[in-house]
Amino acid sequence: MSDGLGLPALHYLGEQRLALGARRTVEVPSVRYGRFVWSDSCSLLAVGEGVRGRWSCRVAQGEVLLLCPDEQVWVTSLSDHAGELRLLHFETRGEGHGHSIASWVPPVPVRLPGVEPALQARADGAANGGSAPLIDFFRIQAHLYELMAAYLSGARRRPGQYSLLSYAEQVRSQMAAHSEREYSIELIARNSGVSPHRFYEAFRLLTGLTPHKYLSALRLRKALRLLAGDFRSVAEVAHAVGYEDEFYFSRVFKRELGLAPSAFVRQIRARPDVNVPCGDLAIFGLAAPPHEAAEPVPESAASPPACPREEEEAPPGAAWSRRVRKLGQLLGLESVAAHWTAIMERRLCHLKGLVRSRFGDTPFLVVGVDTDGYRVFGPRHPGLGDLLYISGGFTPCRTVHGLREVRVASLDEVAAFGCRTALFLVQGRARPSLPAEWADAVGPEGTRCLAVGWCGVEDAARYEWLVERLTLHLLEPEFAADTSG
Repeated sequence: MSDGLGLPALHYLGEQRLALGARRTVEVPSVRYGRFVWSDSCSLLAVGEGVRGRWSCRVAQGEVLLLCPDEQVWVTSLSDHAGELRLLHFETRGEGHGHSIASWVPPVPVRLPGVEPALQARADGAANGGSAPLIDFFRIQAHLYELMAAYLSGARRRPGQYSLLSYAEQVRSQMAAHSEREYSIELIARNSGVSPHRFYEAFRLLTGLTPHKYLSALRLRKALRLLAGDFRSVAEVAHAVGYEDEFYFSRVFKRELGLAPSAFVRQIRARPDVNVPCGDLAIFGLAAPPHEAAEPVPESAASPPACPREEEEAPPGAAWSRRVRKLGQLLGLESVAAHWTAIMERRLCHLKGLVRSRFGDTPFLVVGVDTDGYRVFGPRHPGLGDLLYISGGFTPCRTVHGLREVRVASLDEVAAFGCRTALFLVQGRARPSLPAEWADAVGPEGTRCLAVGWCGVEDAARYEWLVERLTLHLLEPEFAADTSG
């Protein structure tokens, strides 16, 4: 059986634990199925023989190694204290079996923050006593495929190369996709291969927040949406977003958002009708988040939302924040707006630090790219100009001081502003040729071109998404450099 594309399908079989004495060796016999092997208590030396020939590698504490079917392995503890060897068994169904896995990847250890959730899913299924076997089966299978995808992605790096930032990004991505899961941040930090302090620093470098703060913000946003949607009980919402204790959830909710879950529901039921973009409503839980923020949208939807008159005439500086706070006042949810803006300000302060450390006071043009040409933003623009120049730390070129927005038809007209460094927000399909086109327009000497995807819609949720994308984009050199063997 395969997945229909000629690739083998995976089937979860179970977990095994083996006692491992200090400086002792255990034999992991050859079997007809694949295994992930690791230890969260000690470093290992693995020597294997099978379809990949004879090989050996060191597996640090918390790293995961993929074993092929029909592969015999001897594992030696490199620690002076007793530990435990853990194995996750799975079957490959398709052509080639063990040989197909052997062709996927050499024996390379990889750090995977998703191992514990996969095992927890198995444990949860067993604890249910078979009360929902079909649900448990698909949940465990999903974890297995996610594990395999993460392992193969990590193993594509040069053998022996490890990036702490890549590990932290795996953790961040899993939290963003599955915030409802149980996460032991302390265990994840210990399994990073460095001190917990260094792991927390790497996570803050990615997000501007601690892992606990980042996860809490994700869960609270989801809780707002559930409470505002079908008015489930507080207990149901707490469990759905990852809190086992609904009373603890209520305390966290009130501490962070300034009102109890039940008070939020009452306020939502009595709220007035407002005509604002969905992305503004999403931060209050009143609309689904724009998951496809980088997808193109109709030109009518791409126009920036009209701001109230007093907002347009206000001096530049955090106009995006004022708009959110004003919406919070209209909805009677000022404390929810304050929570979102506080987190956003922290992330923007972090982005500003990255921009200044990378570019200093180098003048920039912020340019939107769409099918009709180019939009050159100035710091007077109450949306992107305000967000990126004033709050995000990009120094505006002197030729755009006092400007809101100018639309031009060609890249040569953009170059005529006299600035050699530009941030392009590209709507629709990517423009891989844009750096070369920009260099042709302004000349190659001293040229800098940053390009990120952008949907063209200006609202709070999309601003949040853009700040995150820009942060990751600016950290790409660190991803490449932050390695240790």
